[in-house]
Amino acid sequence: MKQTLIIGALLMFCLTLQSCFVKTSPNMSFVSKKDLSSDTEVASIRVPMFLTKAFLKSKIKELDEDDAVAALALRKIKKLKIMTISGNKKDNLMTKYHAYLAKNNFEELMSLYSDGSKITINTEMKKDHVKRVLLGIADEEDYVFVDIKADLDLNELSKMIEYYENKNEKSKVIN
Repeated sequence: MKQTLIIGALLMFCLTLQSCFVKTSPNMSFVSKKDLSSDTEVASIRVPMFLTKAFLKSKIKELDEDDAVAALALRKIKKLKIMTISGNKKDNLMTKYHAYLAKNNFEELMSLYSDGSKITINTEMKKDHVKRVLLGIADEEDYVFVDIKADLDLNELSKMIEYYENKNEKSKVIN
């Protein structure tokens, strides 16, 4: 009986870890394999939060002392998915991405250019809480998408922004 329980527990553990393997198919609903050319490379991963939390636990403890605001944000993350697409010759991927954002009521929080890459940060809101953050990074033929499910209160978010703005102003005065 004890052996059966151990084998059952190991099977369940393996099934939960199965989702964190790197896959070669898209893991976000706005991209399908037929939208991509045959020479396109896709790498996608969904990280189980119990693994992420265990890995980041020591970092969160360090951040509590140095940067309590970042530690608070890390604690609020519930789910994390990452997808990279390389060598895509079709230009309609970003069009589908923006259509997905509009269809699912995402609001663009910020859009910026850095070293030739366009970075968009979009949020899905429910009342005064940020439920999802979707980052899209486009660079010529390479794309990176990060989907973060969280439960951030807007007041907490504004406190974080204010904290970092004050921190930047203080460092400018010192320099």
